[in-house]
Amino acid sequence: MDRRRLECFVVLAEELHFGRAADRSGISQPGLSQQLRQLEEQLQVQLLNRSKRQVSMTRAGEVFLGEARKILRSMETAVELTRQTDDGLIGNLRVGTTPSALFITMPEIVLRFRAMLPQVHVEVQQMTTDEQVAALGSGDIHVGLLHPPIDDPSLRCDLLAEMPFKVVMSEANPLAKKPTLTLADLARETFILFPRGVGPHVYDHLIALCHEAGFSPRKIVEISPAQSIVAMAACNLGIGFVAAQVQHYDRAFATYRTLQPVTPRLSVAAAYPANGAVPMALQFVAVGRAALAGYRTASASDPAGDVA
Repeated sequence: MDRRRLECFVVLAEELHFGRAADRSGISQPGLSQQLRQLEEQLQVQLLNRSKRQVSMTRAGEVFLGEARKILRSMETAVELTRQTDDGLIGNLRVGTTPSALFITMPEIVLRFRAMLPQVHVEVQQMTTDEQVAALGSGDIHVGLLHPPIDDPSLRCDLLAEMPFKVVMSEANPLAKKPTLTLADLARETFILFPRGVGPHVYDHLIALCHEAGFSPRKIVEISPAQSIVAMAACNLGIGFVAAQVQHYDRAFATYRTLQPVTPRLSVAAAYPANGAVPMALQFVAVGRAALAGYRTASASDPAGDVA
């Protein structure tokens, strides 16, 4: 149904005067009369009684007036919702995240994001870094929180957080007597690490640093989430690596030590299509950069930089 005809009818029904209604509608009186005739022909009913001296509503016109106002309000709502969706202010945002990124970054981002855009529903899916890269390519998710770098030129990767690893171990471990540790101190230890698939580059970089220190881990146990790494270390089944700022869990029998002088780091980045990203994803990334500014070091300014 033509919106212009409905608007002209509503104005005419409110004024009951062709001259005033024409002025309000920004149309000539003959043009207004034509709009009304076309509307009545479409509906096959008479909406107004008109004479040279008086204009009055028919019973059908009174009923249609209420419905016409509802239709116009619905049209306005549809237009506004469409524009808000296009601007990224409403809709569903699908976010992929690794377990570490979920714990480290998601609460800070989502709480601020939902306060800014309450009509956007955030759907979170836990995935490895490689799974997120594939899901971004297929469009299954709009943005991913993963561990860089990634090798896909179709994706942009913005660094959100970078923090050093600390070593967690049992208080019964002889190394607990030392206030700080070097990687070489860990040469005889069993390593308790997150599964490699969670963040392959982070994992491989940590092992490469061990090689540079002159050894390969004698045994690696993979487990997640970080609470499980801490618990395994507290059992004196090995030494674990956890992000210092946010994964330092208080647990009986567990203690933490800093690595010096070389400190491996855990990086979290937001990945999204380099071209054609939905506006909501760009909003999410912008909120993430602001919310996590304190988690980035001065040397961590490269959006696609390495993890250390």
